[in-house]
Amino acid sequence: MKKFTAILATAAMAITMVGGTLNVSAAAGDTDLTIAVDSDIDTLHASDFSTTIESSILNQIYDTLLYMNPDGEHDPEPRIAESYTISDDGLDYTFYLRDDETFHDGTALTAADVKFSLELYMNSNYQGDKVTGLSSVEVVDDYTVVCHLESAYSPFLLGVCQVYIASEAYYESSADDFASSPVGSGPYKFVSRTKGSNIVLEAYDGYYRGEAAIQTLTYEVIPDQSTTAIALQTGEIDFAEIDSSILTQLAANSSIRIEEVSTSGFSYVCMNLDTEPFDNVLVRQAINYALNRENIVAVCYDGEAEVNSNICSKDRFGYSEDQLQYTYDPDKAIELLEEAGIETPYDLGTLLVAEKYSNLATVIQSDLAAVGLNVEISVQEFNSYLTDLTSGSYDITVLEMTLDGDTQSLEMAFTTDYIGTANNARYSDEEMDQLFADAQVESDTDARAEIFNQIFTKAQEEAIYAVICNPLTVYAYNSELTCPEFAFEGDYFVYDFSW
Repeated sequence: MKKFTAILATAAMAITMVGGTLNVSAAAGDTDLTIAVDSDIDTLHASDFSTTIESSILNQIYDTLLYMNPDGEHDPEPRIAESYTISDDGLDYTFYLRDDETFHDGTALTAADVKFSLELYMNSNYQGDKVTGLSSVEVVDDYTVVCHLESAYSPFLLGVCQVYIASEAYYESSADDFASSPVGSGPYKFVSRTKGSNIVLEAYDGYYRGEAAIQTLTYEVIPDQSTTAIALQTGEIDFAEIDSSILTQLAANSSIRIEEVSTSGFSYVCMNLDTEPFDNVLVRQAINYALNRENIVAVCYDGEAEVNSNICSKDRFGYSEDQLQYTYDPDKAIELLEEAGIETPYDLGTLLVAEKYSNLATVIQSDLAAVGLNVEISVQEFNSYLTDLTSGSYDITVLEMTLDGDTQSLEMAFTTDYIGTANNARYSDEEMDQLFADAQVESDTDARAEIFNQIFTKAQEEAIYAVICNPLTVYAYNSELTCPEFAFEGDYFVYDFSW
């Protein structure tokens, strides 16, 4: 608390009052940037991260072979790879690397590091979907590498563009340091981490695209959104992803700019299918009908989300209006509970949530109670919550998740191999596993769309999850900070920011 107060006091010197409103301005020639994040990280491992905050930080530290805007409307941009070719049969992707890229420790980045990194992802329980279809990696020479696919898979390029290229030598020197003190080749190098407090990065002067305008980048851990709002207005914080609870307050301040970004992320109620009564499809369907999604979006998101009970967002490949949409129908929910043999009032157990989802949990608790289903809310620190979630040590929960990239990435929520990572329902079904396997190798667009239609029809009919909506990502930042247009999914790169 003392440290937080001291920072606020320092920032206050740059504050003026305009019409009774806090007005923050950046000092001329400012090269520092502070970003607020609402929870601490657990790791900075290049391939075994699992949260959006970890991904956002790693985006600054590591570079990728290419950059591809996830909106699907732009050609890939060169990064580590200057160019690439795809064989006529679609089985071989050859990448030709720059010969002047170095890691932050000064060592050269070569094809051997690319091979090492791709193989890390192939073996990752968290990010393996980024290299779906990859069977082997061949080093031709120091600056040429070939990815061999099991079968033609058109989304492969989009996935491989998200692989962070890491140093094999650094990993071999210390696997622990690799995860806690990363050495990448991106525009920012890791400086320090104070657990529960902050992560500090600084611009890498050897970055091949030129040194970043922002020299010192600090991520401050501020779990409370009200505190984040104050920090943005006083100038302690320059940039933050915010939730709707502080949106109106910040939008009224002319010194703060607001940007809303569409994503494929989803908010959802997740039930542990290994436990009763959630192993009963009728109960899961009842919970879906019990949720007043329109009210949840109005109360918990201030309307900054699109109602959607389907895990596939409406602008994503594979979505169809023919797939079942659950609507608010408490009478139907009660009818299904009776059919399932559930006598109400019925105790569903504990609704486990991370602190950031506590408001959402309260509204859902009320919806469930209205149909005779009672839950007791238990709030945990985020990383402790993730441990219980992925180990299956919970009854029912509510959270948000993003599985971006190609629609194939949604296999992480449904297939047996991902139980313990993103398949939080612990759902296991041979037919579903096979459908995703078929979609992976299908090259015909129409045929692949039909497979996904079968997948999401099955998912909705079985009520595997109770998806609520697709929230917008909302950023708030100092109006004097120049940020380029944010791409679909909301990824940002501080290299492109400046004062």
